[in-house]
Amino acid sequence: MSSNSTNVSATSRGGEIALGILGGVFGIIASLFETVVGGMGSSLGSGDGGLGGLAIGMFIVCVLAIILPFFINRKRVLVGWLIIVCGVLNFVFAGGFGILSGILIVIAGILALSRK
Repeated sequence: MSSNSTNVSATSRGGEIALGILGGVFGIIASLFETVVGGMGSSLGSGDGGLGGLAIGMFIVCVLAIILPFFINRKRVLVGWLIIVCGVLNFVFAGGFGILSGILIVIAGILALSRK
């Protein structure tokens, strides 16, 4: 009696989840640092305080980068692209502050797209 059924196991998504969480946490820390630097610059009169809006955008993107990897098993391709967009937006909003977090988030998105 031969069995034609195969054991299909779900791919472990620990790497994507870990990288997404690490990138998001580093990004949140960087956004708080960016907020402090922007506030100090505007209080000293050397800046216009324009970093505040970018820091809030970075904070929102990083929270999404923490939440999205948990939905990879449902729609892998869509979530992978959304994570990559979060990483790119992190670069745009953060500038030099978010390089590490942006790289980690983009790698998590690429891993989500490349694994089946």
